[in-house]
Amino acid sequence: MESTVAPQVCASCGSPAMADGEFCLFCGDILTESGKLNSALLDSSVNIPFIVPTPDIREYAGFWRRVWAGLIDILLETTGALLLALVVDMLLHAIGGSMGIAPESMEYATGITFIVLLSIGAWLYCAFSESSRYRATLGKRLIGLQVVNAAGGKLTFGQASVRHFMKFLSLFTAGFGFMMAGWTKRRQALHDMPHDCLVIRVPEETLSLFKC
Repeated sequence: MESTVAPQVCASCGSPAMADGEFCLFCGDILTESGKLNSALLDSSVNIPFIVPTPDIREYAGFWRRVWAGLIDILLETTGALLLALVVDMLLHAIGGSMGIAPESMEYATGITFIVLLSIGAWLYCAFSESSRYRATLGKRLIGLQVVNAAGGKLTFGQASVRHFMKFLSLFTAGFGFMMAGWTKRRQALHDMPHDCLVIRVPEETLSLFKC
């Protein structure tokens, strides 16, 4: 006999949840603590243990702190890619004339080099930095932020890579994915959600610009 399963909804904001979702896409609440229990309560054969909520003492990073950290990182990434592209441009002009390469082709090659260096460099910079023992890029370290998993541990290189490439989805939604960090319960942006990443504030460190 088929059993009717009620649609899962988030207990915090009432938004419908994805069938395999672990969190609410709108407010970022953990569905295992809210919406996922709603459908389980309808089945009397399911034994649900009494869960005592534990206080979350982590302080999540606000939207504007994340913006400033991101701007610092973009500046570093762009500057690095530009300097390397200029080196390639000088090499092309030094040897390109003797090889019969047209000036227009050399300029085109320099432009492509800059785009490739920026794309690959930004990925490797973010993925290695956020999966390192610092758990942060230089921009985040300067602002006093870290990227961690839901348990507070370090991300793997793969998780940090997925988080980086998901930023394009946050960007292509007219920036809506980035703005979600301003109102979701745990201040998560859209690209934080696939691996349930959190951006948290950390105690004062050597590279922190903010003392409060």
